Amino acid sequence: MKSDRKGKNTKKSGWSSSWAKAFLIMGCILFVGVMIITSLGTNWLATMKSARSGDIAYADVTLKDELGRTVFTTNQRIYNATLEKGTVAWQASPMTITVNTTTRNLVEPINAYLPATGQVSFAFLGPEYNQIAAGLEGMKQGETKHITFTQNPSFQQEVDKEQFAQMGGNFTMAQDGDLTIFGFTTSPMISTDNTTPQYALRTVTLKNKTGTNITVNYGYSGADVTILKLSSGS
Repeated sequence: MKSDRKGKNTKKSGWSSSWAKAFLIMGCILFVGVMIITSLGTNWLATMKSARSGDIAYADVTLKDELGRTVFTTNQRIYNATLEKGTVAWQASPMTITVNTTTRNLVEPINAYLPATGQVSFAFLGPEYNQIAAGLEGMKQGETKHITFTQNPSFQQEVDKEQFAQMGGNFTMAQDGDLTIFGFTTSPMISTDNTTPQYALRTVTLKNKTGTNITVNYGYSGADVTILKLSSGS
């Protein structure tokens, strides 16, 4: 009878030992997991956080014209691919944009590079900038989104031969779909303090050419935006 009790105790002791080992293994796994998360700091949280008003987004921005051609980009790979297709595009550094910020300026100058011209100011239209800033809300770090711009009729202008020539264009050689560079003033033409007006350049699209007139489209169709880094605005 004594031997039977000893057998029962041995079985119970073995069962307890197995569970103790299991808990020990689980504890070690949990400890390693905590160590890994701790080593990542708080950066990993940014990849899970959605952009809110006031947050700061460091982003790649690529602007497309109405025919879907890249005319401006902050992405080196996209810039190189655009040049290989024979389209001249602007290249700039990634942009820092506050989510849901707005500008009242018609033109926001962006320092950019254009082949054969060099480093000059690109005319980023204020309404398009505002739509990008609004479109960032809800995005996460690493996410890419296409933002379609609201088409503004005032961003198109029909001009005749003489007006087009005054703008520096060659009416005879111009064809529908051509891209050309136009200048935009970033300050009032008539300044109260006698300062010289500042200018920025922008790629525009020509269309609807007739025997006497042609339409110049300043606006773009939309933008592809990727948040490279997202920071809290508070």
